Amino acid sequence: MLARHHTPHTTPAGATVRDATVAIHYGYWFEALCYENAYDQVPELLDRAMLDTPEEAVRLIRIQIRTTHPFTLSPAEVDRALAWSDGGGRIPALAALHRGEVAGFSIVLRTGIRAEWRVRPVDYLSLTATHR
Repeated sequence: MLARHHTPHTTPAGATVRDATVAIHYGYWFEALCYENAYDQVPELLDRAMLDTPEEAVRLIRIQIRTTHPFTLSPAEVDRALAWSDGGGRIPALAALHRGEVAGFSIVLRTGIRAEWRVRPVDYLSLTATHR
């Protein structure tokens, strides 16, 4: 859906907008979060991004999982993380995103901190100012 606005008007800051394009896009909102413990209600945001495809989103999770320092994970969590990254969870996550569902993965560090990656399909609005 595209709409063009051609009438010049003054913005609150005094700038004049002559032409703008508004579009609704479909994308994938990626978040990497960290919870201090299992009961922590408010996570720390480590990373976020708007991505164009499910493949980009899952690739980013895989990169971050694989770059998590192995000394911070128990051997069982290392095995679980690599199994997800190499196909056991990656493929169902891609399928869920293609169906318009949320996907993600979490691991628990040796310290008890829980790292979580989430991706959700979203519609978002973009506004692009254009000049004649």
